[in-house]
Amino acid sequence: MSEEQRQAALTELDALLSLATTGPLDAAACQRVLELSVLVPGRMRRIVNALGQQRDAAAVDVLLALPTGTPGVVEAVFAAIRHGVARERPDRVVYPRMLALEFRSSNARRFPLLLERAVAAFGDDLERIRVEGRLRYRLALIEQDPAAPQLLARVAPLELDIESLHRDLARLRGVRLWLNGWRFDDHSNLPPPSRAPLLRAWFESLRSA
Repeated sequence: MSEEQRQAALTELDALLSLATTGPLDAAACQRVLELSVLVPGRMRRIVNALGQQRDAAAVDVLLALPTGTPGVVEAVFAAIRHGVARERPDRVVYPRMLALEFRSSNARRFPLLLERAVAAFGDDLERIRVEGRLRYRLALIEQDPAAPQLLARVAPLELDIESLHRDLARLRGVRLWLNGWRFDDHSNLPPPSRAPLLRAWFESLRSA
């Protein structure tokens, strides 16, 4: 990239970041910030700060697309999820408030005990599904009616078990965590240890709704 191109990218990015101080950037502008971040890596801290203040789906989509280990991303996504932000589909439909924890069968020595704990804690709510011929286990908690309190009533007695199991499953591969439509797995830019705060943020958002 020539110096002229780099300067043009810097000017455009700074203009978008200045615009973000006056109000949330729309989805197209957020995606443009992501594209420019590759060309102007020195602005990464300002990018995370600006998107973190938006606390909306467009900003979270970009935050989760930034390089692994980018400072401030976990904190920014935590704030958004705690605020109740949910992912928006391309057709503008917003995902319901939801949590899903999915893990696959494993030959790890500790897996039978983990599975036993999951069955004891979640009972019939623990689904058994086959994906590409491999058995997977999934707990899904999805809000059916935003005005109804059923989700909180269902989640409250399971909260500690979910947090504990998620923490212990984090050492295994193939674990997937969904929060309000966003999926965190082995390919996510947020490694397993950083997902625990996001899970807590989701529980907090439910209690404060």
